[in-house]
Amino acid sequence: MNAGVKGIFTMHGKTMEDIRNNRGINQLIETNQIEKVLFL
Repeated sequence: MNAGVKGIFTMHGKTMEDIRNNRGINQLIETNQIEKVLFL
């Protein structure tokens, strides 16, 4: 509860390019509202 995690969200795509093609998500990445992206 006190780990400092503000939120965990999922995005679906095969590559980072797939994710960046989504305007809404790309804007969040470009404005540093999303700090880290983890591919599984």
